[in-house]
Amino acid sequence: MVEPARLAEAVDLLPVGELPPGTLDRLAARLSRKVELACHVQAGAPLPWRRIPKRDQLDAGALLEALEARATSETRLVVGVAAEDVGVPLFTFVFGLARQGGRACLISLARTDPAFYGLPPDPELRDERAVCEVLHELGHLATLEHCQDRGCLMSFAGNIERVDTRGSSFCPSCQERMPRWLRGPEALPDQV
Repeated sequence: MVEPARLAEAVDLLPVGELPPGTLDRLAARLSRKVELACHVQAGAPLPWRRIPKRDQLDAGALLEALEARATSETRLVVGVAAEDVGVPLFTFVFGLARQGGRACLISLARTDPAFYGLPPDPELRDERAVCEVLHELGHLATLEHCQDRGCLMSFAGNIERVDTRGSSFCPSCQERMPRWLRGPEALPDQV
């Protein structure tokens, strides 16, 4: 039996609700430069739009369960991308959610966008942050836990400042434990 998410050949990005035109295409292009996987944009499908009581947030746990049900391939990972803010009852919000060793994850663009914080919209910065969140969640799918190295992409980020200061790369310890597909093309040996 293959260890969960250790073997992957492709990532399917799915819209969770309405997204600005071209968003998933831009994210897939950026992500394909970071991982050794084909990155595909898939059509959305109805997912449970359960809201957390007394909060204007989608229930990330319910969405993750629905995405996991769509992750039926042994070699394809599913990444749901929501424009709306998401949370879980335990935390005020989450940037993303995944089960360690699973086949699907979820990220939200809401808090990666400077406009969320009253700043001018910056789609470039939003997309850069979003890809870092996808990579973080893919790390969980590849069985990585949160890292104590605050400069590692696998370190926990409870606010947008931590997202920005932790950077966009994995520490050597996490790189050592991750599957080749998550290391990305830049980590591959030079072709002769």
